[in-house]
This record gives sequence, structure tokens and C-alpha cells, in this order.
Amino acid sequence: MTLFPDATVLVTFVLVWILVAVLNRVFFKPLGRVLDGRASRIDGDNDAARKALEAYERDLRRIEDRLREARAASDEIWAKAELEALRAKSRLIQDIQAESRAEVETAKRELAAEIERLKGTLEGETAGMAEDIERRLLN
Repeated sequence: MTLFPDATVLVTFVLVWILVAVLNRVFFKPLGRVLDGRASRIDGDNDAARKALEAYERDLRRIEDRLREARAASDEIWAKAELEALRAKSRLIQDIQAESRAEVETAKRELAAEIERLKGTLEGETAGMAEDIERRLLN
């Protein structure tokens, strides 16, 4: 019993190597190229997605900055409008107060003139009434 390999072992060994070479050329290399192409497309898609995300974040920051600026401008315009409204209200109140004072002064003058007129009338009537009372008492 010697351990000499016979020809079938050698043929099987050669057939296995031929099969490996054929499978490598027909199956493994094309599959490797497909997997490499897929990996490169995935890497390209990941790069594109990263760039799109960066552009989105940059645009979002720009929009948020512009919104902050617009809000600040709006607040400033609102404050100016409110201040102008308060000034207009103050001017209107002052005008109304001045007009009211003028009307009160006019009413006071008219009342004083009416009082003086009534005093004159009353004095004239008082003298006439005094004469009338005096005549009645003396008669």
C-alpha cells in the first residue's frame, strides 16, 4: 500500500483549477466589476446627497438670516409707526384741549357779558320796583 497518487487525483486537481479559472473569468470578475460599479455609484450618490444637503443648509441659513433681517426691519417700522401715532395722538389731544380752553373762555366771556346785562336790567327793574313799592306804601 503505497501512497502514490494515481492519475484521477491529478486530473481532478487540474479540472478544479480549470473550473476555478473559468469561474473566475466568467463569474467572479464580472460580478466584481458590477459590485465595484455599484459601490462607485453609491459613493457618487452619497457625495451628491452630501453636497445637496450642504447647499440646503446654506440656503436655509441664508433664508433664516433674511427672515431675521426682515423681522428686525418690520419691528423698526412698527416702532416708528407707533411712535408717530402717539405723537399724532398727543398733538390731537393738545389741539382738542386748546379748542376746549378757547370754548370755555368764550363761554366765560359770554356768561360775564350776560351777567352784566342782567345786572343792568335788574338794576333798572329794581329801581322801578322800589318806586312802585314806595308808592304803594305811601298811598
